[in-house]
Amino acid sequence: MNMRILALAGLALAASITTASALTVTNADKTSHTFMLTPMGGKPEKVVLKANATGNYDCAKGCEVRMGALKSSYDASVKKVEIKDGKFIKM
Repeated sequence: MNMRILALAGLALAASITTASALTVTNADKTSHTFMLTPMGGKPEKVVLKANATGNYDCAKGCEVRMGALKSSYDASVKKVEIKDGKFIKM
C-alpha cells in the first residue's frame, strides 16, 4: 500500500516538473503563424501553429522566439504566451 502511494507521489512530482519548464504558446489569430523557437543553449526549431491552436515547448532555461522581424526572449518563469494580431503577448 505504501509503495503505491510513493509511486503515485513520484509520478505527480515528475508531471509537475515537466509542466513547470514548458512554455505554452496559443495562436489567437484566424490564420496560422510560423515562428522560430530557440531554447537557451539549444537548437532553433521551426514551429507552425495553426489558427486557434496551442503548443507546448521546452523552455526550462528560457527561450527566444522570432516571427518575421519580431523577436522576444522569455525566461523560465514565463509560462504562457499568446499570438494576437501577429504579435507575441506574455500572459
